[in-house]
Amino acid sequence: MSSSTASPGLFTRRATGLVREGRTRDALFYNLLWSSVGLTFAFFWLFAGFYPGASALLAFLIAAALGLPGAFLYAMLTQLMPRTGGDYVFNSRSLHPSIGFAGNFSYSVWLAIVIGVYSTYIAAYGFGAFGRMMAGFGAGDGWLSFGDWFGTRAGLFITGTAVLCLSAAIFAFGGVRLFFKIQIVAFSLYLLGAIVVPVLVGLFTSNATFVSNFNEYAAHFGVQDAAGKLAASATELGFAPAEFSFEMTLRAVSVFWFIFGFIFSSNYFAGEIRLAKRTHMYSMPGAVGLAVLVLLCMVPTFTHVVGYDYAAMFSLADPTAYGFGLGPAYPELIGIAAGSPVIGAIAIIGFTIALLTWLPQTLMLVSRNMFAWSFDNVMPAKLSQVDARTRSPLIAIGVMLVLSIGSTAIYSFTDWFSSIAALLGLTFPLLVTAIAGTLLPFRHPDLVASSPYSGKVLGIPVLTAVGSLAILGFGGAIAILLWDPASGVSLSENGGKIFLVAGIYLAGIAIWWISRAIRKRQGIDVDLAYRELPAA
Repeated sequence: MSSSTASPGLFTRRATGLVREGRTRDALFYNLLWSSVGLTFAFFWLFAGFYPGASALLAFLIAAALGLPGAFLYAMLTQLMPRTGGDYVFNSRSLHPSIGFAGNFSYSVWLAIVIGVYSTYIAAYGFGAFGRMMAGFGAGDGWLSFGDWFGTRAGLFITGTAVLCLSAAIFAFGGVRLFFKIQIVAFSLYLLGAIVVPVLVGLFTSNATFVSNFNEYAAHFGVQDAAGKLAASATELGFAPAEFSFEMTLRAVSVFWFIFGFIFSSNYFAGEIRLAKRTHMYSMPGAVGLAVLVLLCMVPTFTHVVGYDYAAMFSLADPTAYGFGLGPAYPELIGIAAGSPVIGAIAIIGFTIALLTWLPQTLMLVSRNMFAWSFDNVMPAKLSQVDARTRSPLIAIGVMLVLSIGSTAIYSFTDWFSSIAALLGLTFPLLVTAIAGTLLPFRHPDLVASSPYSGKVLGIPVLTAVGSLAILGFGGAIAILLWDPASGVSLSENGGKIFLVAGIYLAGIAIWWISRAIRKRQGIDVDLAYRELPAA
């Protein structure tokens, strides 16, 4: 069905089987949870020792400034083309089908890689941290053994695989409707535990209280003067108090890019969101604004109670020196600062809920990309087969589940990728979208002319102006990733990863042309699909 004949009043996509069951709030909650504000906040403090003198406040503001034009561009493109597959549709219609497929394919591959970060962190910083916290507040050594198991390679893999299977089961039993209900509950728990409680503890607790509570906490692991041993170990491994450094702050932007580079990911299932006038403006640029407000509360309060020096020492020191099996993330530190296992449990549960929710979110996202490729005849038809009861592409979700378990194995048993190493591979396709958005008014003037974004700024089409700013933002983020030695993809330390990123993208181009040739032999003209917009 072409866009000119599609009826905007129909929610059911009869051509696909997908249904518009999501609302603006669902897209907003999705973007806020999927952008991983809590995990990224934890990342910064876990890696603080590698960025001596960096300002978390300034670093995340720079990251937000780089990502905001992209959020506006994605919102505008999604409002113009609210279709399943998101930027695959934008880019394949604005640039060339092979370029559109390659970018979306590359993005999906890197998500299949990075999902292992979340599945293993659930074990280590969720269940593992909870067990250790119970032991630290005097519940017994059994809890410590329980928590330590989740940090083992087997514990990481088994736990990660189990939660991935549960995530897939959401769609197998209840589809998107059940997922959106779960997401609302998850967002509420995440907001309370991972954000509100840490901010309140940070406001009303001093650093001196934190240090005293930390010593008492570690004493249950048989370590006396844990703060002193922490400092000694960190100093031995290179820690020294540092003054503010703009260079280190700029490098630390690579960590916060985890949030602001990808806060518009609801575009990939836009065909299942009920469209209102500003749906995507509220859920994409709006999510950037809310994330900034959250971090403006979290950064000052955490630095008040724990501080840069202690965070840096935790990131550098050997955890066994102060009685821990694994360096603590911020929810456990908040529990220690509060001196309360109840507060600690709430913080850890809220943090873990966000990680857990990211798994079905990502299964859903990549399965919709696969669906779109299949719907355009680039991939086998089974991937766009929608279950009549759940109205979900269960085969596509199953394929992503298998890939995700493989990623969990990589992060459990190898050191191939750092936690943020996938950011370069994920960001490059966004740069392609920025180019597509910049060119869209010239490639499809009729589509743009009939939209709310038909105006001009100084004679330049609005989309072109916003797209140009997005090119600068995405390009700036890529430059920082290539420069930052701690990013895992720097030119100085990890130059080979550049070839991996390029190789996956080029593989996507090759797959499209091979598929086109195969379909042509079968009597199917793939090119025809790109002369219209899909129905959903």
